[in-house]
Amino acid sequence: MTEEARTAKMATLEELLAIDPTTLTFDKSYESAGGSGDCLEVAKVPGKGYLLRHSILTDHVIPLTEGEYVAYCKGIQASQESIVASGL
Repeated sequence: MTEEARTAKMATLEELLAIDPTTLTFDKSYESAGGSGDCLEVAKVPGKGYLLRHSILTDHVIPLTEGEYVAYCKGIQASQESIVASGL
């Protein structure tokens, strides 16, 4: 990654972190509806990327660019062993 690309990515991630999470709608997997508190929630930020958070630690977010989130989801869809829970 070039320094210019890294700088642009960091700017996007910082913009995502500056967003007040309470202004977003977070969704979770249909599989997470059991109420156990073991939920990963995601909010799409149009034109920027995504914010991920735990359903209990709602004030802590992980920012991901659009490309990062898409790449991660593709890994899950491809059953990449290192990121998919065993038993699925």
